[in-house]
Amino acid sequence: MGTNELVEKILADGKARAAAIAAERDKAVAETQKRSATAVAAIESDSAERSKRECEAVLERTRSRARMEKRNAVLAARWQVLDRAVQRAQEKVLADSGYADFMVKLVKEHARSGSVASLSEADTRSFGARLGTKVGDPLPLAGGMMIRTGKVGLNFSLDVALSELRDELARDLSQVLFAVG
Repeated sequence: MGTNELVEKILADGKARAAAIAAERDKAVAETQKRSATAVAAIESDSAERSKRECEAVLERTRSRARMEKRNAVLAARWQVLDRAVQRAQEKVLADSGYADFMVKLVKEHARSGSVASLSEADTRSFGARLGTKVGDPLPLAGGMMIRTGKVGLNFSLDVALSELRDELARDLSQVLFAVG
């Protein structure tokens, strides 16, 4: 073998080796790209699932808050109706023809010697003189009265009575007023 042939053989071997290295490189690049594409797809899928879960959680919190606000609004409306019913009851008691006679009866039953009955300004003008006991200065009451004998005070105010009645009957009134069916 001559020098030229030897040089050509070395060049051919070098080219073959370069081609083999290039093929290995291309194969390694292809495998890396395939692994990278698989990893990217997994990350994208995981990210999409996580985003979907987070969106669903935000939506559920929003729906829950809306349900709570709706319940609160309904409850507030129901209490307004109950308050209005108690207010109408108060108006009916004050307008009742037997109201003044009932106040006189309360004084007769509970007032003692030296008792002072205090009424609202309107009630004091209307029937205060009929009570049969000393009438004190008018109080800021919707109706009813307070009777004081010494240090003992009896509160027969319509405000207190209806407030206590409202609390006691809130459940019963709500069942009647808001019955389903």
